[in-house]
Amino acid sequence: MEPIIIQIDSYTLEKMKKFYDSQMVPVDDTSLLFKAHAIGCDINAKLDGTVEFSGQNALREAKHWSKKLAKQLAKATSTNDIYLNHHIGTAETGSADYLGPICFVSCYVSQEDVEFIQSLEITNLSELSNQDIVNYAKQMKDRLIYSLLILDNSHYNKMILDGLNQANVKAKLYNQATVNVMQKVKQNVKVKVINQFVSPKTYFNYLKNEVIVVKDLIFETNAEQKYMAVLAAEILSRYAYLQYFANMTKSLKMNLCRGTSTNVDTVAVKIATKYGEKMLTKVAKLNFTNTKRIKTLLQDLS
Repeated sequence: MEPIIIQIDSYTLEKMKKFYDSQMVPVDDTSLLFKAHAIGCDINAKLDGTVEFSGQNALREAKHWSKKLAKQLAKATSTNDIYLNHHIGTAETGSADYLGPICFVSCYVSQEDVEFIQSLEITNLSELSNQDIVNYAKQMKDRLIYSLLILDNSHYNKMILDGLNQANVKAKLYNQATVNVMQKVKQNVKVKVINQFVSPKTYFNYLKNEVIVVKDLIFETNAEQKYMAVLAAEILSRYAYLQYFANMTKSLKMNLCRGTSTNVDTVAVKIATKYGEKMLTKVAKLNFTNTKRIKTLLQDLS
């Protein structure tokens, strides 16, 4: 596709520099502020604020940084692309973070709820601040029927030790959350959607020993763009995660950070030093590669 060129303000440019810091490449062009290689996209940012995105994921990357572009695309999208009938959607937050739980939400929306969620004009989840998540979640949580499952790290690590991988764990919790919300709705809902993270064959293979399995599922990537129940589930799962993470921060009496970066390693070392290594079993996903790095850092300190 043709490169996408947009004008970015100086504040957003600084945010972009920090975001793409680990993906920067050297530049000789004095007109360029930076150049970065993201997955499926090259980004060239000029000193005058002009940013060019090229590659198969150019549109997705550009939408992250231009609310105007995101809104234009939202308006250009036909309402026929949005599933307008009642349905169930399931999503999770936290599986990519070393610290903190995984929060699963399955949500039911009626036709009226679809219109309500559309009216919130949530165009790009990746652009939402924590406060945006809180504001949207507060509007949804007392109106929608949903099931929230929080998998803390003590139970997560036990499941991994029992021989499961993370995708297997996610399949079990996705299924259980969907079962829970179906029982709450108490009516036949034909359309049930999840954001695809493995193939349907692999997903159902993970559930072969479960007593109840929801089999008539739709697997879609970026399902939140079409199915408002998945979008709501994304918002509510992030809200639950933020609440849990805030409580962890308060309980441990130190600032925590998300993701799997070296900054996370530093925080985890502080936790282990202050409370003992066993505390990591309660607050971290020990099967992540961070654990090996953290153990090395702790050995260097001893």
